[in-house]
Amino acid sequence: MTKKATPTPSADAPVTVRVKPLPRPEPTTATECSTLAELIHSLGSRAMVAERWGVAPRTIALRMQKPETASLEELQRLGALTGLDLLTVVKLAYHQMQNPIEVPTAHLGRPFGSTSRKA
Repeated sequence: MTKKATPTPSADAPVTVRVKPLPRPEPTTATECSTLAELIHSLGSRAMVAERWGVAPRTIALRMQKPETASLEELQRLGALTGLDLLTVVKLAYHQMQNPIEVPTAHLGRPFGSTSRKA
């Protein structure tokens, strides 16, 4: 009996992960992400992500535009926040650096937990 060889993935093949947004009051579904910007965007509003990730909202915008500016500590905290290992998060950042994308726009609407209404 001969055993068929299992094809190994190409080193240039992008990593794709499925992540659920951070817990919110309404039900959520998992989103496929192949870049750091998509991963961050899929987690929810930038204000909420910034608070839970421990970075400023402006830092989130910069990391989404230029993933090479992220520190390993930030990537490690993002991995812990999303349930992904550091290597996977680094691969998402690296893929985006090699294949620049248009950064997704911020989520519209009031932030979660906001009760004030503007007239």
